[in-house]
Amino acid sequence: MRPSESSVDTREFVRQLAEENRAFWRDRDVRLEPVAPREVLERQLRYRMRQGVYNELRAAELIAAWIPSVREREIRELLPRQLDDEQRHYQLLRRRLLDRGEDPDGYEPLPEWEALFDWLVAARSRPTIEKLAMFQFAGETQSCEGFETLIRLAEPIDPETAELYRAQILPDEYRHAAIGRHALLVLADTPEIRARAAEAGREMNRRVAEAYASHRRRADRGG
Repeated sequence: MRPSESSVDTREFVRQLAEENRAFWRDRDVRLEPVAPREVLERQLRYRMRQGVYNELRAAELIAAWIPSVREREIRELLPRQLDDEQRHYQLLRRRLLDRGEDPDGYEPLPEWEALFDWLVAARSRPTIEKLAMFQFAGETQSCEGFETLIRLAEPIDPETAELYRAQILPDEYRHAAIGRHALLVLADTPEIRARAAEAGREMNRRVAEAYASHRRRADRGG
């Protein structure tokens, strides 16, 4: 059952929405293949890191674009630290790629992925509850799970990169996801608002899943 009925209180709504998100993403994050041969997994990992440089830079851009449009002071005050985190992650991943002898700025985003971030930046005009349901709650929560998988698969082939994600990126991602959860708990106080927030998160998941499939095709080609 989708968590939009009037009888559901806010905490139960958030719990149900989180479970719905988890169910959506089962077997859908196809960017890394656990059973792939080592050389394929190494190629996919390098691709993920190059993509990560782009992602962190675009994430900083969209948070900066959103901050002036977030009127709820309690929520707005949480966003500058996330902006700093995204910029720091960008620098960390660039440095790690340079240490590996790779060009951190040579990544060319797929049109689908660039369009996803353009859509998110433009979402500054949407209500705060929808923005944070999309990026912080749905997007960052899925990122946490994706990074857990990346760390596990990277450990035997690139332990230094695995440790970078484990110690310096993943804790921040969990904090960013918590911003989304907090926003829902504070703002999703009517059935109508809950319905809009839930649909915004679903829209985000659909768009990201479609882009992941395109990324996997490129990564498998060695792009």
